[in-house]
Amino acid sequence: MPVDIVVGGQGGDEGKGKVSAYLACKRDYDYSIRVGGPNAGHTVFFNDRIYTLKTMPSGFVNKRTKLVLGAGTYIITDWLEKEIELTGGGNRLVIDPHAVIIESRHTNAERGDTRMMGKIGSVGTGLGAAVRDRVDRKELRFAKDEPRLKKYVKDVPELLNKALAKGSKMLLEGTQGMKLSVLHGEYPFVTSRDTTASTFMGEAGLGPKYAGEVYAVFKPYVTRVGPGKVAGEMRDKAKLLKYHTAGREVGSVSGRLRRVGGFDMEVARQAVRINSATKLAITHIDLLEGADLSRGVKSFKGEAERFMGTLEKVCAVYPYPKVGLISYGPGLFDVLELK
Repeated sequence: MPVDIVVGGQGGDEGKGKVSAYLACKRDYDYSIRVGGPNAGHTVFFNDRIYTLKTMPSGFVNKRTKLVLGAGTYIITDWLEKEIELTGGGNRLVIDPHAVIIESRHTNAERGDTRMMGKIGSVGTGLGAAVRDRVDRKELRFAKDEPRLKKYVKDVPELLNKALAKGSKMLLEGTQGMKLSVLHGEYPFVTSRDTTASTFMGEAGLGPKYAGEVYAVFKPYVTRVGPGKVAGEMRDKAKLLKYHTAGREVGSVSGRLRRVGGFDMEVARQAVRINSATKLAITHIDLLEGADLSRGVKSFKGEAERFMGTLEKVCAVYPYPKVGLISYGPGLFDVLELK
């Protein structure tokens, strides 16, 4: 069976956590995999609780699904232990021995770098410093070296590839978005890793032949926590208040109010190309006028209708994705699924 992948089509904060959690419940995957660092949080509203996850896969919501952290994961052990307790997913968790432990020296180095914290807009978790040490081949601690994680450590590539050979279904949850990719993003205002589907597969120990559906997640607008270009940036304080409150546009790791701008068609089209997106997942449609889907209405008017029309240009890019999911509220199942 193939591996379905969830990627961010913009600058992160698109709602990948909700989309991943929804798919985990509806598709009943055998494995939910996450890669990346704790500098990006995924939020899931489930059973009247809000889960902000910086490391654990959002697929924890399906109690049958095994949870996996690949070699491309960067872990702050204290944070992960809290998430294991919060989600109750410890008995289903497997960690690659080569996942990197972010140490206090990494966090301190990053927070002490005025350029990174100011001009670049780092959230100061230490991910960038840990990635730099890995690239420089400096001494690092890995998951296999952390006594508190020893019981979770297992050969992830062997586990996943054997499971795929037996027909297991898998979901791979990426982090951040294409605009933040160190390869394809708006350099220098990017993260320290590539954030596209092909890299996520490699970080999980999976080859490209197993890629299945690729869900590119978009909002009808773009947001950014740190510095960098935001096309059509919103300045109206009343409108911004709506996005920061009803839209919950506050950084889940940094706590900063997100900057808001217009939907960038060219960024969206490029995200489809680079990720080979086969499905589009649209979130926050409820912030647009004419998109009241909460009563079961399956048509759009006004602002929402115009936005859905613009998506036709996104879908015109190879491999010609279809709109598959539309999220119209914070709840896990506030989703319209299009066949």
